[in-house]
Amino acid sequence: MQSKFNKIYVLCPVGTKTGGTELLHQLVYQLNNIAHKQIAHIVYLGNLNEVKPAPAFKEYIGSDWLTLKDIEDSDDNVIVIPETSLMEFNKFKKAKRYIWWLSVDNFYNTNYFSRIYRQYGVIHTLSGYLKGVFKNRTKYIKQADINMYQSYYAKDFLKNNDVPETKLKYLSDYVNDLYTANVSTALQHNKKDIVLYNPKKGYEFTSKLINASPSLKWIPLINLTNDQVKEKLMSSKVYVDFGTHPGKDRFPREAAISGCCILTDKKGSAKFSRDVPISNEYKFEDEDKNISKIINKINFCLTNYDEAIDQFESYRKYILSEKKNFGLDCEKIFFIGE
Repeated sequence: MQSKFNKIYVLCPVGTKTGGTELLHQLVYQLNNIAHKQIAHIVYLGNLNEVKPAPAFKEYIGSDWLTLKDIEDSDDNVIVIPETSLMEFNKFKKAKRYIWWLSVDNFYNTNYFSRIYRQYGVIHTLSGYLKGVFKNRTKYIKQADINMYQSYYAKDFLKNNDVPETKLKYLSDYVNDLYTANVSTALQHNKKDIVLYNPKKGYEFTSKLINASPSLKWIPLINLTNDQVKEKLMSSKVYVDFGTHPGKDRFPREAAISGCCILTDKKGSAKFSRDVPISNEYKFEDEDKNISKIINKINFCLTNYDEAIDQFESYRKYILSEKKNFGLDCEKIFFIGE
């Protein structure tokens, strides 16, 4: 297919391995696959003398990456800017500027200044502060040529900021192939009465659930490789996530495709059925009055696993379709239709 652009630059913080930074690399990989040649490049942000690219992303880009000084700011190129890197927005005057909303909450996070400090260092951060970059972030939303949204939660945010439909494009993501390979095997795997959780998300409320259910076996997913996470997910029956869901999070999907029943709160993207399409009976407000209801639902899943897991069949099919749909959406946004 013919690209709408000569070159596509995708900005990404250097040295950090998260679901968001992996997605930025997956976009570059997907675009180059569609074009059958190199048109897309990762552009690392930050001090590359101190921080090196994450080795895990070599499968997507090999050793090909650029820095800001390598960007050709011309009108036949496009810059993809994640919402956490809007400090760079005004550096480009000719190229098209596409903001990609991988999250909403991180945009308004009170720790924004400190995150920029960690990413860029003190001099760059203070320079941005003095130039009013932090105050101008909301203005950039309307100045962008296109706002791409990873979740319908993000679309709702953009619509509330008066971004017209003509400037909105859906570009979500997909979970790592490690989790989607051999799905039938995951469902047949020997399951134990284990409840998994991510201690980095919503632990204040999750800890209340743990304290209220001493008979249940709770295991945190922390300091594990991808293979170790997969093994935990495949051998457990339940995954709970009472975090903020700033975007369409990967952990619930990785858990579901690995054969776990999923319980979430109703914050962020979890509130939107198109982002987390599971039955409302598995979504709860994270309030103390609901603790007993949540524990009862967990016990139901553990005791009646075969019955409960069937209720997530449509969610698993949805997850399996994401990679193909990601490619189709990339074609719509960045390529000229045949």
